[in-house]
Amino acid sequence: MTSWQLIVDDAIDGISNMAADAALLEKVEQSPEPRTVVRFYAWSCPTISLGRNQKIDAALDPDYCKAHGIDIVHRPTGGRAVLHDDELTYAVASNDAAYFGDTIYGNYRRVSEALCLGYNALGVPATLAPDTRKIVSWTGADPPCFMSPSRYELMAGGRKIVGSAQRRVRSSFLQHGSMPITCNREALARATRMADASILEREIAGIAEFVPVRPTRDAFRDALIRSFQQYFSIEFML
Repeated sequence: MTSWQLIVDDAIDGISNMAADAALLEKVEQSPEPRTVVRFYAWSCPTISLGRNQKIDAALDPDYCKAHGIDIVHRPTGGRAVLHDDELTYAVASNDAAYFGDTIYGNYRRVSEALCLGYNALGVPATLAPDTRKIVSWTGADPPCFMSPSRYELMAGGRKIVGSAQRRVRSSFLQHGSMPITCNREALARATRMADASILEREIAGIAEFVPVRPTRDAFRDALIRSFQQYFSIEFML
């Protein structure tokens, strides 16, 4: 049976988390053999991550973030603003097209289907978004990531429950994503200069909103570890 590397990290700061994910992409790209690494982690303080090409002033109110103890960091991937707080975060880095295919959407679909198994096992009616839904009539700062699902991202009850971003380099890719347990919609709205948080109530949700008892981060992570093993028919090595 194929073995993949599993990394489980304690909560650390945003700069260190993004550096760790970037290092995973570099390692698999340099590997002469097929290699896949899956990492689960958390954040030591509320942090907004921006896509690698986003400008802070175009996406955020940095004064609000500073006043409310929200760190700001850029991801090595693309996408828009994500508030990381009460959540579990995943990262998958691989150069193995036999498992993931060699296209962005192929990678997204395979990873999301594995995640979906874990959510379903916890009782969440998660499904994959069939296509990208564009934001209409948007003015002001760049909209946050969770405002609209991309193709194959996870939804439940019509709301986005996982926000993912990806970067491909030659034969390898890094995909990572925010999996909220609960959502601080007010903080996200204020940080991204939204007039109010009402639209976020309709668009985003955390896993705790779909289960009778809030899962611990460890239980959440363990369900996803099992789902990756089941979906890909692999075993993990630490």
